[in-house]
Amino acid sequence: MSGVLQSDGLSVRYAGNVAVSDVNIAVPAGRMVGLVGANGAGKTTLVNALAGWSRGRAVVTGSVQLEGRSIEKLAAHERVARGLTLVPEGKNIFAELTVDENLALVRPPADTTGRHLFTIPEVFEFFPRLAERRSHKGAALSGGERQMLAVGRALLAGPRVLMLDEPSAGLAPRLITDLLSRIRLLVDRGLPVLLVEQNVKAALKVVDHLYLLERGKIVGEGPADVMAADHRIIEAYLGTIADGTPA
Repeated sequence: MSGVLQSDGLSVRYAGNVAVSDVNIAVPAGRMVGLVGANGAGKTTLVNALAGWSRGRAVVTGSVQLEGRSIEKLAAHERVARGLTLVPEGKNIFAELTVDENLALVRPPADTTGRHLFTIPEVFEFFPRLAERRSHKGAALSGGERQMLAVGRALLAGPRVLMLDEPSAGLAPRLITDLLSRIRLLVDRGLPVLLVEQNVKAALKVVDHLYLLERGKIVGEGPADVMAADHRIIEAYLGTIADGTPA
């Protein structure tokens, strides 16, 4: 499977310790691809390697292509300029600025060729709750609203591919469903999305294709409906463990 975003043999090492090993992954046009796994599986390390940055001194090998062009030698800001946009896990907004002010800081790309362009009115259309809260500061928003704002800011940058790292973290189940369903609307409009999630049950409801990462290696992949029947997914994520019930 080829994609707008693609890696081949991507590996990440920290001081000799292998965190991600020989990963091949592809995000095709107009599709949502899920990358799932337990805590510590290497999901964030992998998505950061695609984005071109690391929290520590990482040695990254392998190739990363965006629309067929190699970008693995580019710095993180250069990859963003090319249209590879990451919404990392955690706080991604300016807490002391209002929703309107957060969005107004983003400038559209100078070269719009091949980019998925969104306006502030369209962001409010996708996330009506933000329109209701547009005069509120980021610090006053709920967790779900902050995630919507972070995604909205990323959309205004005109991404070619949008990567989301654990967007459901800390959210109530109802808010997770609402957020991911709205992101699915973006995909149906044509935006390729790489969704990195620990919440496998929620991811399976919206993704087209799923990769399972364990100990830094891809151990399974396939269409979402096929992966939903994979015994590793069922036993580890869709049974009592996934529901939060003690095993």
